[in-house]
Amino acid sequence: MHSTQSLELAHVPEMTLRASAERWISVYLNLFFLRWANIRNEWYFHVILGPVFPLAMLGFLKMTGAIRNPETALYITAGNAILALVLGPMQSIANDLAWGRQRNDLEYLATLPFSKLQMILAFVSVSTIFTLPAMLFTIYVGKLWLGFSVHLTWGLLPIMVLAGLSMCGLGVFIGVYARNGHHANIMNTLAMGMVTFLSPILIPYDNLPRLLQWTSKLLPTSYAADAFRASLSGATLLQVLPQCLILAGFSVALLYLATNRLDWRVE
Repeated sequence: MHSTQSLELAHVPEMTLRASAERWISVYLNLFFLRWANIRNEWYFHVILGPVFPLAMLGFLKMTGAIRNPETALYITAGNAILALVLGPMQSIANDLAWGRQRNDLEYLATLPFSKLQMILAFVSVSTIFTLPAMLFTIYVGKLWLGFSVHLTWGLLPIMVLAGLSMCGLGVFIGVYARNGHHANIMNTLAMGMVTFLSPILIPYDNLPRLLQWTSKLLPTSYAADAFRASLSGATLLQVLPQCLILAGFSVALLYLATNRLDWRVE
């Protein structure tokens, strides 16, 4: 009798943990589909206009002679694509939160039965999905136009997911501390310039000044671009595992700070 009761009690924590996990995922999926329904009116901006800047950058560098061989073409094209994937979700969550704060939406959201992390992940997931077509289209056009070869494997998927998450915590900081949506846009532009010029996205690491070589190690884009380029060149997921772990570290650290150290109702 006692052993039966002990067995039943042992199963209680397991069942509770499973129920909590299922409830957490269910809430996340509901928020995901709500955001998906919301963004249907602006899909064309992400899908059609998304590749414009990366392709314009490739065209400019090609005309100026900066792209001289397939290796350089792959380096720059992959850097352009990963830049869009990292900054797209970050800028999206920053703008959503900034405008929500301006309209007092965050006061309302703070009363609803879901966590900050669930909402952030739902919003960032949708933004990442809408960024992927532009990124893959840039790679495809670059392959046809500039003549480099790529290897598309399933190993790219975790790299792209981690790249999309790596700086979304910074986007939360921008969105919460920005005075309004216009202020968030200015801060997003500053972040874009910092990431573009302080990490080896378009310029090889060895060609950067020594100071920028050091600062590039502090930005997740450096590791995302390295892993993405290596994977496109045929590297296995195991070979880029160190960069993936570093990206995961950036994601967890920034999301922790964003969700546990910030009050959305701060004045």
